[in-house]
Amino acid sequence: MLNHLPLAQRIFLAFAAVVILLGLFTALLTTRLVSRSVVREAQNRVTMNLRAARALYQQELEARLTTLEVLANQPLIVTILKGDETPHGLLKNLQGRRQLLNLDFLSVCDSKGKVLLRTHPQYQSGDTVASRLVVRRALTGYAASGTILLSAEALAQEGRGLAEQAFVLFLPTPRAKPRVDSVETSGLCMMAAVPVLDPESGKVLGAIYGGSLLTRNFSLVDRIRDLVFEAREYKGKEFGTVTIFQRDVRVATNVLRPDGTRAIGTRVSAEVFNRVFDHGRPWLDRAFVVHDWYISAYEPIRDPKDRIVGIFYVGLLEAKYTDIRNNVLYNLLLPLVFGVLVVLGVSVVVARRLSRPIHLLVEGAQRLTSGELAYRVRGIPSSRELVQLNEHFNRMADAIQTRDAELRQTNDELQRVNRNYMEILGFVSHEIKNALGNLIGSASLLHNEKLGPVNKRQKDMLAIFLRNSERIRDMIRNYLDLSRIEKGELQAQKRWFKFNETILEPVLPEITPAAESKGMRLDRAVPDRFQIYADPDLLKVVIVNLLTNAVKYGKEGGTIRVNAETSDEEWLVGVWNEGEGIPEEQIPNLFNKFSRLDTDVSSHGQGSGLGLYITKEFIEKQGGKIWGESSHGEWAWFQFRLPRPADNVLES
Repeated sequence: MLNHLPLAQRIFLAFAAVVILLGLFTALLTTRLVSRSVVREAQNRVTMNLRAARALYQQELEARLTTLEVLANQPLIVTILKGDETPHGLLKNLQGRRQLLNLDFLSVCDSKGKVLLRTHPQYQSGDTVASRLVVRRALTGYAASGTILLSAEALAQEGRGLAEQAFVLFLPTPRAKPRVDSVETSGLCMMAAVPVLDPESGKVLGAIYGGSLLTRNFSLVDRIRDLVFEAREYKGKEFGTVTIFQRDVRVATNVLRPDGTRAIGTRVSAEVFNRVFDHGRPWLDRAFVVHDWYISAYEPIRDPKDRIVGIFYVGLLEAKYTDIRNNVLYNLLLPLVFGVLVVLGVSVVVARRLSRPIHLLVEGAQRLTSGELAYRVRGIPSSRELVQLNEHFNRMADAIQTRDAELRQTNDELQRVNRNYMEILGFVSHEIKNALGNLIGSASLLHNEKLGPVNKRQKDMLAIFLRNSERIRDMIRNYLDLSRIEKGELQAQKRWFKFNETILEPVLPEITPAAESKGMRLDRAVPDRFQIYADPDLLKVVIVNLLTNAVKYGKEGGTIRVNAETSDEEWLVGVWNEGEGIPEEQIPNLFNKFSRLDTDVSSHGQGSGLGLYITKEFIEKQGGKIWGESSHGEWAWFQFRLPRPADNVLES
């Protein structure tokens, strides 16, 4: 397709393709590198943020543990656990400490785990808490802290309103993993417990434990967010967010829903849940958080028995980093686009400058080929190579003009000589043909003993004379036909006629003597009513030439068959003979002018090499086609087809 475009456009397109491909490659490479750098920076930052947030979370646990260790050393608690005093005197003191430390519950139990004192209304006591992991460890003499799940009943015992605070209704969340239940009633708690020891014996008298319910503990996640992230919003959305999940449900978060409320009850996506909660592996990638994409980091929250009870999350709004990437790409790619446009503009100028001289030379060549031999190229730019090319072109044009004049003169002479030659050839051939016909007729009478008996030697000589005379007659007939072709006198005069009556029966007497002398049999596979629309004179020459060749190259005692058939679109006629056939490599040259077959038979008597050439010309003059087929050493078959006329009306 490009080959049909002007040279200037092709040069420009070549420049443009290279420049645009390089530009696209550079743009894609730049985009990839910048995007990877920005994403890597965001992931590194969110990873550090997760570590910092988790460290703050751990500090909260340790702070509770340290506070409880201080409280456990109070003499009053030791006295109460020894049974020397009722716990009512300690209640007011511990209530104040609980509120000061922002704990949701603070309680004391004996060495069996039986609760002696709770500081949160309704102040229940008497139940056992030894099954709680951190309390059980404290009762063995070791301080413990961790994140544990408390049932709704346990929360209700620890204090009024805690079970209600832990109740969370699941909200529809895109990408969340399906769950059978629709509410969460248990509570995820940050809890610590320390043993209370007898100062004298070192025996564990009991334990003091306390904790905070993480569900709806917004002050904790907000404090972590404020300490970890510098900015709070980006384009009206939370830039940095912190979330604590109980299983897959958000129970403490500063992620907001579209209506501005905290997204309590929404759930983590299924792919994050499967990786972090089910398989215990951290997630560090982009994730869909409620209503937007965040560069996120998730890791499991484990209880003191190393069981996963929740997920800890921090995230950075992806939109900010997307805008950073886009701004960087804009600042990098804008000069690149401008540079590409400048180069394309320069390439237009260069393409025109390079193509103009070639265009002038092409135009000059076209005008020379169209016959304007006096045309010369002018106006080539002053480049040394192009000026030399222009000079050589004009010298070539001078030489062509001179040679053309000489060739025209020579051609006129040749045409005059050829006309004279063809006229003489036609005249001489016609006169010789008439005289030769008389000689052949007389010799045939003598050979057939019509004028009296002849001896064997005389008859053999007469046969040789007849054979050579017939070959000369064929050559003369071919030269006469060639003269008609060369002089342009050959015109097809088509009409309807019966093939057997008009063509085959008149030509067979010419062929029969030669065929009978070789003992050959002639079969006619042509229907009696076979009619054809053609030039009978031209077609008669074709059949004579084909039958003559069949006799000449057929084997003695062999068969010659003429066949014909018809269809709705064409007629098909063929002449087949047994004999030496034609070598496969000679078939393509059969119909060339002066082409002779190189066979054992043909070597004994060369013809003019014009018969098949004339046959082809006569068939093609009538709009047909002729071809030859052969099995070397067995048979040869020449066939031709002629088209039926559009108004296909057969004579009766």
